[in-house]
Amino acid sequence: MKACEADLQRTLGKYSKFSARMTVWRGAGWMLACAGTALLGCGGHRDAPDAGSRQAIEAAVQRYVTASNQGDAEALAGLYTEDAMLLPPDHEPVLGRKAIGEFWRQGTDEGLVVTTLTVKVDGGLGYLVGRYNLPPTGEEPADSGKYVMCLQRQRDGSWKVTADIWNRSAESEEDDPAPSSSAIT
Repeated sequence: MKACEADLQRTLGKYSKFSARMTVWRGAGWMLACAGTALLGCGGHRDAPDAGSRQAIEAAVQRYVTASNQGDAEALAGLYTEDAMLLPPDHEPVLGRKAIGEFWRQGTDEGLVVTTLTVKVDGGLGYLVGRYNLPPTGEEPADSGKYVMCLQRQRDGSWKVTADIWNRSAESEEDDPAPSSSAIT
């Protein structure tokens, strides 16, 4: 209020919407400049993604594919953290490494091929987004779709799956697959 009163006095006692706006703007501008400077000073520098972490995550997915294709439920379960979550389509969430091992003991998918579309790493967490393909079997038709795997770096430097979800793609998506950055077979 005092800034407006001082501004009104400078205009010889005449009320001026322009001068009142200018008083507010000058104050707001100063506050914005201070806030911007403070935010710049608080912003941390993020390191570039670690290429070694990306390769380690892709290697973990390769072990996943190999274990699945070999029907090795124990090896698959060992790729998950103790508190991991498996989110299969048309199924309740499966919580914990032990329960995930029991899920995979019911059967794994032979002939699994995955294509990684993207890998992102931020410190000790990373995720992959990709596509999967399964050939037809005597009991099931071919299947293809999308997946997301979240991984966490362990104390020993290895990467383990903390969340795993996949879902079947619509027929139109199968006919026009997205370009891939790398394939893991």
